[in-house]
Amino acid sequence: MSDFLSQLQMVEEAVKNATKGFMAKLDAATFKMTIGGLKSNDPTAVMISIEQLAKEKREISIPPLYVVAKGHPVQQVRNKAEEALKLLDKGNEIPALVKGKEVKEAVVALVARFGNFKKL
Repeated sequence: MSDFLSQLQMVEEAVKNATKGFMAKLDAATFKMTIGGLKSNDPTAVMISIEQLAKEKREISIPPLYVVAKGHPVQQVRNKAEEALKLLDKGNEIPALVKGKEVKEAVVALVARFGNFKKL
């Protein structure tokens, strides 16, 4: 679980400086709280956070959801994250971006492509 949490922390750090202006900072704070929910030890709380991220339909949610889909210790949670990724990846870009990469490498590629608040 510690590798999983460190990967989520990496996503948080990668998008932390991507905000500009008051509304973007507010969105960043909300996003950070939701990411915090993904770190919960309670699978139900994690799935609620996943649902919230999917409901918001923001591509910036793709990197943390990918980490959950690949590394969460509970299969049901991983499945829920995969479903959310499919909803958010309208252009089906994720498979090409992560192909042949370890999770950390894949997250870097996903953050580079989806990890900013400009599309909010």
